[in-house]
Amino acid sequence: MIDALQTAFTGMARATDRLGAAAQTIASAGAPVSGTSLEPAAQVDLSGAAVELLGAKSAFALNAAVARTADRMTGQLLDINA
Repeated sequence: MIDALQTAFTGMARATDRLGAAAQTIASAGAPVSGTSLEPAAQVDLSGAAVELLGAKSAFALNAAVARTADRMTGQLLDINA
């Protein structure tokens, strides 16, 4: 069950990284590029970034559910052995 927790925590870390990358993409839309000109919104894939945000949110939630389940199973196993 320790493997399940490690896998869940790794998945949550990756989901957090995905969220950060998508947030950076969204934040860069309209940010000044080389002086005073703004980057055209057409060059930034905001819809793809929004989809990535939703995917990262779902991945984090699912991995958190795995961690909660593994924790509950470990607790039950300890209760049985006590």
